[in-house]
Amino acid sequence: MLPGWTTEVEVYFGTAPLVDATAPPLSPDDLLQLDSIGGRWREGSALVPLKDRDGREIVGAVAARPLRVPTGPLPGGLGLAFPAAVLAVAGAGGIAFRGRSLRRGGYIGAALLLAAAAYFDVRAVARSSTDRWLTDTRRLLQEAATRLPPPRSRVSVSDLAALVPDAELAAGEPAESAPRRVRIDGAPRAIVAVLIGAGRWVDLRTVPAELTTPRWLVLLLPSALVGPLGILLLRWAERTPPRKRRETAIAWGFVAPAGFHLLVFTLGPAAFAIYLAKPLANFNAVIHDPLTWLSMRDTGVYALYVPVSVVIALGAALVMHRYRVGWGGRLLRSALLLPYVTSVVAIALLWQLIDQAGTLGLGRTGWLSSPATALPALMLLSLYAQVGGQTLVFFAGLERIPSDYFDAARVDGATPWRRFWRITLPLLRPITWFVALTGLVGAFQVFTIFFILTQAEPRVLVERAYQIGWGSQAFGVASAFAVLLCLALVVFSWPRLRLLGRYARQP
Repeated sequence: MLPGWTTEVEVYFGTAPLVDATAPPLSPDDLLQLDSIGGRWREGSALVPLKDRDGREIVGAVAARPLRVPTGPLPGGLGLAFPAAVLAVAGAGGIAFRGRSLRRGGYIGAALLLAAAAYFDVRAVARSSTDRWLTDTRRLLQEAATRLPPPRSRVSVSDLAALVPDAELAAGEPAESAPRRVRIDGAPRAIVAVLIGAGRWVDLRTVPAELTTPRWLVLLLPSALVGPLGILLLRWAERTPPRKRRETAIAWGFVAPAGFHLLVFTLGPAAFAIYLAKPLANFNAVIHDPLTWLSMRDTGVYALYVPVSVVIALGAALVMHRYRVGWGGRLLRSALLLPYVTSVVAIALLWQLIDQAGTLGLGRTGWLSSPATALPALMLLSLYAQVGGQTLVFFAGLERIPSDYFDAARVDGATPWRRFWRITLPLLRPITWFVALTGLVGAFQVFTIFFILTQAEPRVLVERAYQIGWGSQAFGVASAFAVLLCLALVVFSWPRLRLLGRYARQP
């Protein structure tokens, strides 16, 4: 049924009305015409025949008439969008006639006012449609309660619940007839009381339709901003030379595919995950799940490989810097960089073959399938895959250290060990922190190698979120898990970004 419309139904037994006893009866000619043509329009109502149980004889008729009902919050059912549009056009016209700059936000404010009014209209219509559905369904249940039970027995709630599979039916108490909003176990519900017998009340519950209206903002806000953005673009084109306009258009043409990809595959799914995670019950389920803390423990233990990889990468960078001239240094750089640029899936499959053949030539198989040895084996794999990238970062930091410092230390008689502790390590401190924090963030985001190489334990955080969403089909809980993990990663990434900015400002 369209929003803003309802249906008035009248049932006739023979020619006599049953719902409204004061309604005019049908004529015998009406029943004869229904018997011949099967249905027709009569005084604005659709009239269809009502036959007996055998479907042979016409015993009455059903008349349905569509009625327009007011849905808006203003008098006469008028919505908020029309007066908001009048105000927005008047405000925009005043700004235009006064010649004020668009930078003050007048046009954009008028457009946002129109979008907000349209959103509140959509929300009001959704709420009204839920109330009408509850009211009409209550009538259906009350009618069914008088017809379903056999003689001298009472209708069961389960029989009535079969009539409304998209809603909930539970034992209730006497309440007002108007639909109302309540919270049941923390979840919002629209509810109405239904009398199904002498002193027997049930509650008809459903999810309010207005809860789904926030998704309309995704459509309304961009649509409302099309006009102001178009005006801003035209103003910019008027005062910009043609050559600069072409250069800007070409630049945006190159940026647009990446921006579209970011919007569709990153920002859009992130916003949808936040929307799915909204109920607090999802966050409570994540916090009280023992497997959440088990995956947190396994991830924390796995992240212990990061300090080891930092030390190895620093040592390898010192060796590379010492022998940077000649084919030996180039060969070492290539050997360290090759695992880092190789696909993680390829590395995981290679290690799986090595494990099946006898782990690292030690003659023992099954390291990856045993919970006791899988985690150390995966930490060793991560060392192999990540050390190359960390080594290159340290090597770049060593290249930035002026050689004058080392020459002066040699003149003063400093040994290589003292030069390392007094010059190299202090000047590499920002790089060391950056590499360590980057490694920790990557360790908490690991998924691919665990998903490919392990079938049970150990479990890491991202893999646990995947299992909740696609294994248990609990996408709300999985989204809440992902939101909490994202917040934790933001906390870890903030010091890294500050270090990176401080290092970039250094001369």
